[in-house]
Amino acid sequence: MSLISRLGFKPIKKELISVPMIISANDISIIVPVKDNQNGITKLLNSFEDIFADSTSVKEVIIVDNLSQVPIKICEHYSFNIQLITCRIIGPAAARNKGSSLANGNWLLFLDSDCIPTKSTILGYLTNDNTHLAYAGNIKVISNSKLSLYYETQEILIPPRAIDNEVVRPDYLVTANCLVYKKAFDQLNGFDEGFKQAGGEDIDLGFRLLTIGSIDYQLNSIVLHDFNDGIKGFIKRFIRYGKGNRQLSLKHMLDLRPRPFIPKAKTPFNIVLALIQFVSMSKGYYFGCITNQRKYDNTISKGYNRVCCKVSNRKK
Repeated sequence: MSLISRLGFKPIKKELISVPMIISANDISIIVPVKDNQNGITKLLNSFEDIFADSTSVKEVIIVDNLSQVPIKICEHYSFNIQLITCRIIGPAAARNKGSSLANGNWLLFLDSDCIPTKSTILGYLTNDNTHLAYAGNIKVISNSKLSLYYETQEILIPPRAIDNEVVRPDYLVTANCLVYKKAFDQLNGFDEGFKQAGGEDIDLGFRLLTIGSIDYQLNSIVLHDFNDGIKGFIKRFIRYGKGNRQLSLKHMLDLRPRPFIPKAKTPFNIVLALIQFVSMSKGYYFGCITNQRKYDNTISKGYNRVCCKVSNRKK
């Protein structure tokens, strides 16, 4: 077997899950976690209202409010089936799991609250010859700002290619736009809720899906991502990704330490952004390392104290 994976993950196949050949719009439940982004949710739902007016609607749209300071509201009356629920466990992994547990569709389409769907978002996934458990969709930027275009030219939200048995597939999934077979999702118990930040939980799910089936690209399904949070958001995003990579490295025994790189579009602005990206990911990665080590040390210390107490009590 030939396997080339950027992250080095080598799936060990278990019992494979059979999948339905046909994917129709009415089989799809859309899951969107959100925290403190009322404007984003309103834009997303309004876009779906326009899209579904010209095409077949999905099974449902489930919005999961994950501890917003001001609770998310749905003020408009939409023509499609929509649910607004709350999740009080920290993290988008837990929020997506909560939404998925209530989903009635055979397929789960995961989007982010800062994404705008297009007419191709649903249509791109509809097929009569499906053989895969999940698909990585396409994510483009809304703005033409230099910062937004950096995300797109670096393909930060597009999973890199892996070659498995001479077949090209995504190395993992990105939940800004991905479709997952619910039966497979449930068998794996969904996202690992140990990932509290937005980063790493989708890669981990993709890794685990590869042990029970195959995943593929579906770049005909396009969503637009809004990166309007500026350089501060850029830094915070890559700190989160660094933390997620650290958790992935510990869970899957991989070397995911951040490394310096030259951007694909070699402009002075992009070179500076690449440096900031590397520093931010390193901060997240090594801060996560220190945090995990402290938790480990505390666990060992507590265990040692319990043993000492038992020994002391026996002596008495």
